[in-house]
Formats: sequence, C-alpha cells, structure tokens
Amino acid sequence: MDGHVLLLVLAAARLHATWISMVKGGSNKLFESSMNALGGGLGALLILPFLPAPAPESWGLLALSCCFHLTYYICISQAYDKVDLSMGYTIMRGCAPMITALALLLLGNHISLTGWGGVLLLCLGILTLTLEHVHKGARAADILICLRTSLVIAGYTLADGYGARASGNGVSYTCWIFFLNIFPIHAYVLWRHGGTYISYLRKRAATGLFGGLCGLGSYGIALWAMTLAPIALVAALRETSVIFGMLLAVIFLHERLSRSRIMAILIVMGGAMLIRLG
Repeated sequence: MDGHVLLLVLAAARLHATWISMVKGGSNKLFESSMNALGGGLGALLILPFLPAPAPESWGLLALSCCFHLTYYICISQAYDKVDLSMGYTIMRGCAPMITALALLLLGNHISLTGWGGVLLLCLGILTLTLEHVHKGARAADILICLRTSLVIAGYTLADGYGARASGNGVSYTCWIFFLNIFPIHAYVLWRHGGTYISYLRKRAATGLFGGLCGLGSYGIALWAMTLAPIALVAALRETSVIFGMLLAVIFLHERLSRSRIMAILIVMGGAMLIRLG
C-alpha cells in the first residue's frame, strides 16, 4: 500500500472515531445515528452535481449497501444503549476486518503474505483490548450484540468495496451512498418516533450534522482507498479508529493507560507497517 494512501486511511480512522463518540455521547443513540446519516447525506448532496453518475454495474450494490447501512444504524444504536464506547467500539470494529478478509478469501481474492500478516496483527492488537474488557466482567450478551454489528460492518464493507470499483468513480459512489442512506433510516425513525425525533433534531442538529460530515469524509477516503489497494487491507487499517478512540479516552477522559493497552498500540503499529510493506 502506498504511503499516502496509508496516511489518508489513518486520517479516515480518526474521523470515524469522532462521529462514533458523538453518537455515544447523545441521550438517544438511534436519533444520533439518524442525524449523522442526515448530515453526511446533505454534505454529499452538495457535491453530487459536480460528479458523474456511478456506472449501472454498481447500482445493485448501492441498493444492497443501503440495506446494510440501515441495519448498521439500528445495530449500533442498540449496542451503545447497552455497552460502553470503549468496549463496544473495540469489538465491533476489531472483528469486522477479519470477517471481511475471510469472506474475500472465500471469494478468491489474493492478498500477499505480508498483507495477511498486517491484517492479523491489526486484529490481534484490537482484540487485545477486547480481552481487557472481558477480564473486567463483560457479559456474553453484550459481546454478542457487538459481534452482530461486526457482521453488518463486514457486509457493507464488501458491498461498497466492490461497488466503488464497479462505479468508475469512488467519490461519486460514496456520495450517492450517503445521500441515499438518508431515506431508509429516516423512514424507520419517523415511523417509530415521529415528532419526538424532530424535537431532538432541533436541539442537537449542529452536533449531529457535523458528525455526519466526519462520517462522510471517513468513509469517502476508505472507499477511494479501496479502488487503489486491496479491500481487506484498507478495511483492516481503517479499524485503527479503535486505537484513536482509546487514546482520546486516555487524554480527555483520563482513563488509565494499562499495559494491555500499550501492547495493543504497539501491535497495531506493527500491523500498519506490514500493510504498508504489503
């Protein structure tokens, strides 16, 4: 993977950690997820008139991605209602790249041994953080709800990785994803909650819309990178957002930097270096 691609994917990971922390910080996680979808979609709408339409070969994958993203917004809102950010984020984002890589292997995609080593090290470092939470008494039900979300993340990563390549323009594909994602989640939320959501949106619109723009930038960079580098490598590297989230918790929330967390950082750094070489 080229150095500039690697650095941009790391920047995308930082943006992802930002918008997820905003979802967790809100009192209603489903509403926060919906506002983030709205912010990202409106940001994409400003760019779409200047971009070519995605190739017809990608339209089916666009539709599939919308289904996965609707499920994702619902799953993360349910997960963050039950678990802490540090635990939920670690498990959800830590397991997804390994599921994605295994699925790609079954689909016949080739990754170099060095690249596989990087994926494995990244997953090992992230799962080291997961074990820390397990040792602190995390419940099996909480872990399962996070693993369910990991499967959904792997699903939309695969759909969008192939979709971005088939579209002929990764930026255009990304913007259409975010614009279209406004409608399914808002249809669901307005059907279930109606005016309650509208009132919530009025109070936290600025925060939610900013988080959506962070999400748009993060995912846009990732899909662009998937057109230049193997999908599995980009997916794994993007999940370093877990490390950024953990570091933010240490710096701003004064959480303890334990030995296992230091070890996880070193392992993830090693994995990123191998992906760069691969």
